[in-house]
Amino acid sequence: MPEYFEIKEFNDCSYKNWDEFCIDSKDTWLWHTSHGILSKSFWTNHFNYSFCVIDKSNKMEIVAVFPLFLIKRRKIIDYSSFDSLGGPAFCSSVNKKKTEKIIKFIDQYIDSLLKKMKVNKCEILFSSLSDLIIDNKKLIPNPLGPFINNDKSSFTWIKSLKNISREEIFNSFSYNVKSILKKNQKSLIFDEIKQNQSKKFLKTYFILHKETSLRKKINSHNFKYFEYIFNTFPKNNKKMFYVKKNNKILSISIFGIYKKNVIYWTNVSDKEGLDYGSNSFLMWKALEYFHKYKYENFEFGEGFFQNTNKDKIFLNHFKKSFGGEKVPLYRGEKVVSKYKDIFINILRDIRLKKNEID
Repeated sequence: MPEYFEIKEFNDCSYKNWDEFCIDSKDTWLWHTSHGILSKSFWTNHFNYSFCVIDKSNKMEIVAVFPLFLIKRRKIIDYSSFDSLGGPAFCSSVNKKKTEKIIKFIDQYIDSLLKKMKVNKCEILFSSLSDLIIDNKKLIPNPLGPFINNDKSSFTWIKSLKNISREEIFNSFSYNVKSILKKNQKSLIFDEIKQNQSKKFLKTYFILHKETSLRKKINSHNFKYFEYIFNTFPKNNKKMFYVKKNNKILSISIFGIYKKNVIYWTNVSDKEGLDYGSNSFLMWKALEYFHKYKYENFEFGEGFFQNTNKDKIFLNHFKKSFGGEKVPLYRGEKVVSKYKDIFINILRDIRLKKNEID
């Protein structure tokens, strides 16, 4: 059976056919789409190795897609890795037996890539807003099982916007958030970024992104990534909102949209905005917006286990304060040499601790 399958690299595929497959598959979400992949191609040191699997025995149809990037990290030691945001997605109409053969075929291909590129690890995250997960009310085993030897699952928060009133949205917030909103809501203005405002807001967004990254001591993305989101990413797959006070922009958030579900994608804020709770205000009004227009589920983003990093702890509190349900976020990694991985992680921890001290 494997001889019936063929790997086709992303840049050799028809983006139209790729996206049509994504619409039909129960495993896919926004990060699997051609625009999801093309936008990430602008990340620094990220190289696109995404691919699909073609079934030569069935009119050369796409039977699986796999978003995949090589992240080059070469310092004292090379700790480059492959990364898949979204994970494998399979054709929903293919039977179980054939799907198992496709899984084996993909797994062997990833093994060959790791060997060819002399990379020790491939990290994979499965989309929590995919139909497979969001439509399943029971806990399931990690769907990445066949591809990984280390389960690294974490958690996220998802809020259902179905069968809930506008008042219930607000009442589900934590006491602290409700207090902040009641105190500041009259002085803040929420609005959507219109298409003809993109150029102006892109410039503002990037300035605030640099300031936010510096404040949090994290690496910033390059301008072209946000330029792609603002100017090229399909308008049906994004919503961009801002909050201002006295004509000063305090917060801007971008939300990803796919199959009637929404994710809190990326955000920036002015330091003054933190004092006025502008991010919380924006989140509140965005939830009301998505509720009004009949979107079904809202994901707040990955949470972090107990960590000494105060920014991550604060981010945890922020995400869970809006009344979402805590659910598993399936992720894992395929590691070639566990001993090399342990050594690399020790060096990385030393570097991170040094950066925190500095």
